[in-house]
Amino acid sequence: MKLNCQEFQENYSSCTVCQQGIEIPAFDKKNKKIKYILQNPSRRKVCKVQIDDCVITSQTQRKCDYLMIVCESKLSNQPESVDLYFIELKGRDLMSAVEQLTETIKYFQSEKYKFTGKVFARAVVTRVHIPTSSIDTDARVLSLRKLLRKLGGDFAYGSVQFEKDRI
Repeated sequence: MKLNCQEFQENYSSCTVCQQGIEIPAFDKKNKKIKYILQNPSRRKVCKVQIDDCVITSQTQRKCDYLMIVCESKLSNQPESVDLYFIELKGRDLMSAVEQLTETIKYFQSEKYKFTGKVFARAVVTRVHIPTSSIDTDARVLSLRKLLRKLGGDFAYGSVQFEKDRI
């Protein structure tokens, strides 16, 4: 199966909202101040999929909060290539967010979903309590970055509001 907008609109319609706005936000349900915003000045169609307690309902499976799927490629001759943004909105525990992102990406790989574009992982926390040097050398972060490099993407994090991604 391909990890794309059509797949989620058809099979997880109650978990999927598609938009073409200039900004596509994702909020933490418990703390509305924590949010991720995908900048979309080109107004491409983006589907925001609730992963936690919607697509993945298992209480034992670690999973991130959202997946944003860029439905339309910049290159019109590559309609099958879609970029994916896995998003975890967390309180203070950045390393737990890293683990949830990693487990979610691996979950979709194990379910035989095919990634056709670049894959990115984003964590937004209330504040980062760990020095950057410790984060950059942590085995969990290194493992996630290695996985994402193979998928053409990267990992980034921020506090309270993350809005650096532009499509």
